[in-house]
Amino acid sequence: MMKRQYLTIFFGFLFALIVSGQAFAQTGIEDISENIVDSTEFLPGLVTAVLYLIGLLLGVWGILKIKEHVDNPNQTPLRVGVIRLIVGGAMFAMPIVYEAVQITINGGSFASLDIPNLYDQNISAILGGVSALLSGGTNINAIFNNIRIFSDEVPGLIGALSYLLALLLGAIGVLKIKDHVEDPDRTHVKEGVIRLLIAGALLTLPTVFDAMYTTINGSGAGLWGTILGVFTTWSFLNSSDAPGFLHCGAAMIGLGSTVGDVICNSFINSAGFPAFLTGIAYVLGLIFGVWGLLKIRDHVLNPAQVGLSEGVTRLLAGGAFFALPAVMTALYSTLTPAPLVAVSTLTTTTTYNESFTCLGTNSLDEAMACFMDDVMGPTHIALNFFGYVAGMIFIMIGISRLIKSAQEGPKGPGGVGTVATFVTGGLLISASAILRAFSSSMFGSPITLRFANLSYTTGMTLAETQAAYNVISAVLKFMVVVGLISFVRGLFIMREVSEGNQQASAMSGMTHIIGGALAVNLGPVLNAVQSTLGITTFGVSFGI
Repeated sequence: MMKRQYLTIFFGFLFALIVSGQAFAQTGIEDISENIVDSTEFLPGLVTAVLYLIGLLLGVWGILKIKEHVDNPNQTPLRVGVIRLIVGGAMFAMPIVYEAVQITINGGSFASLDIPNLYDQNISAILGGVSALLSGGTNINAIFNNIRIFSDEVPGLIGALSYLLALLLGAIGVLKIKDHVEDPDRTHVKEGVIRLLIAGALLTLPTVFDAMYTTINGSGAGLWGTILGVFTTWSFLNSSDAPGFLHCGAAMIGLGSTVGDVICNSFINSAGFPAFLTGIAYVLGLIFGVWGLLKIRDHVLNPAQVGLSEGVTRLLAGGAFFALPAVMTALYSTLTPAPLVAVSTLTTTTTYNESFTCLGTNSLDEAMACFMDDVMGPTHIALNFFGYVAGMIFIMIGISRLIKSAQEGPKGPGGVGTVATFVTGGLLISASAILRAFSSSMFGSPITLRFANLSYTTGMTLAETQAAYNVISAVLKFMVVVGLISFVRGLFIMREVSEGNQQASAMSGMTHIIGGALAVNLGPVLNAVQSTLGITTFGVSFGI
């Protein structure tokens, strides 16, 4: 019965809140959220009025209980009437009670968390700027930006609802202390104290969120740095190809109609996805923070049913969502020595032995060379972007699993599947660097050999020799693309193996990973095979 009364009070407050903001006359999540947020200014007066009435009731009730005590001291203890008078006075002075519980949490200092600035400024700038620049704002980036616009009031909405819940918990906490004084055996003092403490935490959410964020966050690249690092880290393209965006120059200004331009358009018009995911992570951090506080309350009230870890892990997961760019940077730095935002410096650059023009040619070798020259750079950019986004999603999945129980098996917080999810996420956002490491391990150099040299050209004209080089270069570029795809696919398979997927095998995953590294390094592989067979004087060798 008492719980039903508390719920009635809560939803009564919420109804009055929405009506006062005229939320029913609006459309869109942003409008409703903004109305609810703006309407919080009416809450103190509304709550004060309700608590004032409760205080009057308790005061009269306390006086009557004191009278009953005087009439029959054995049946009605004096404490029953006194506590009602004290709690009635507390209801009259609830603003002072709320201030006291806030000071208990934050010591009277005001914390201003900088995460909202990250959400509002960095993410807005990325999504809004890119979508406005490209395609007149009619691309996937524009959709992401539109969702952001209609949901950027959600953090304020969560804060407003938490504030409302804090007011309710504070009042219930005072009433629970009254119940404890009247009947200590039935109502423990912790039921009132924990509600007051959680109310204070909900009223000082910036302090709580700042603690969550600081616990996880370390020095690392910001949002721009983590995103740009993906597109400037190259593995097997020579120095003239290193600035990846040059391959998409025509697409960026709305020109070009080749297959490479199509790939570039797909990447450019969805480049805001990482920023969008960071915004989602921020909102999840807010939700997990409030959820964690409520779980700590549930643990204190019922420790046998709700473990303390349920609240702590939610607070940790919320902090990790707040600091998602820092978590990603930490994973990248753990797996690779190079900083995420650094452009790869190729100490030794190689080029292809090819000569072709893509204007008015009908020869098959030049057509092959033109096609692979057009799609290789954009494909590499797109694969880097895909790996980064996929790795980001895996890391978010891993963070969300921190709140699970050990009974989940591989998908539990300490399960091999969760660990593999974090590792795979880190490998995907640093796939190029990892692939260079495989190349160095197998062939002694992270740069593949691509300059072809036919060892036997007797009887071939210069044009025929050059046509052969064009075909060889096209094949090498094709194998680089295939190798990159295979390598990324292998990482996905290994993660599925860790998850316990019976349809995936470690052998298949390693085959894709090693096979992808070999395909990217087809030139050194052919050199090794020919040297082993002793046919270097008749084959084709690859070098700088």
